[in-house]
Amino acid sequence: MPLKFIILLLLSSFAPATFGCATCTAGDPTINLMGMERSFAGRLRFGLDYLQRSEDIGISGVNQTQLTEQRITLNLGYAWNPQLNFSLRVPWVDKHLEYVNLAEQDNQALGDIEIGGKFALFMAEDHRQQWGILAGLRLPTASEQTDSQGKKLDIDVQAGAGAWTPNLGIWYGLYEFPYFLYASSTFHHATEGFENFQAGEVLTATITGQYALNKQFAVQLALDSRWSAKNKFGNQTDENSGGMISFISPKLVLMPIMDMVLHLGVQIPLFKQLNGEQHEGSTVQLGITYDF
Repeated sequence: MPLKFIILLLLSSFAPATFGCATCTAGDPTINLMGMERSFAGRLRFGLDYLQRSEDIGISGVNQTQLTEQRITLNLGYAWNPQLNFSLRVPWVDKHLEYVNLAEQDNQALGDIEIGGKFALFMAEDHRQQWGILAGLRLPTASEQTDSQGKKLDIDVQAGAGAWTPNLGIWYGLYEFPYFLYASSTFHHATEGFENFQAGEVLTATITGQYALNKQFAVQLALDSRWSAKNKFGNQTDENSGGMISFISPKLVLMPIMDMVLHLGVQIPLFKQLNGEQHEGSTVQLGITYDF
């Protein structure tokens, strides 16, 4: 089995959904972009991801808002050496927010750019096991948007939160082609952003398994979980925020030509213990990754 094929299948997990607040994520964005195999110095990787999701907040018929979001993210990854990888993620965000009185807000804008690094502290000589640390920073690059009357848009429909959001985590990979197992956990903390909005601290965890059916096709199954504290607006706590949610994430991976990987997946809510009145729907994800 060609080594290049093995490497491409191992790196082809999905980028996760990136939600409306500064830190609300589920999944591990480094899997698709930085890969899980031992990389080589100078490797340059390009990726393009699309996601679509929905979320309802509040009591239906009373104060509920309905948010739909589409997001296209340009991804670049570079391997400084086999142990150290860097990433850049640039999202374009399209959001639509509908209120219970049928009023609407729309926003299409550049989102918050993310930079990150992945460092392998241990790599087995046979390349079958690795583990290390993850670190990243979401930058407040998205500008605060207003409507046609100059009024600031709701924080939920902004393309970014106007906050600095560092994260730190750990990861582990076990590789035995045609199988692999990958796990990670990351902690996120955001500074105060637009309109005195303070996103709650977030802890995410991901467990992903993959099986290659043949040289061009593989299947994956992941469990993506997120715990988050309640958000705040100044000294006021948002009771309809925070809590625990887990997604079951089946995914398909296709390699039509060498160096190119296509992927299709969905995150389906499996377990919810969210605070107040919240409902998160499924997230559809499409993507392409190419090595130069």
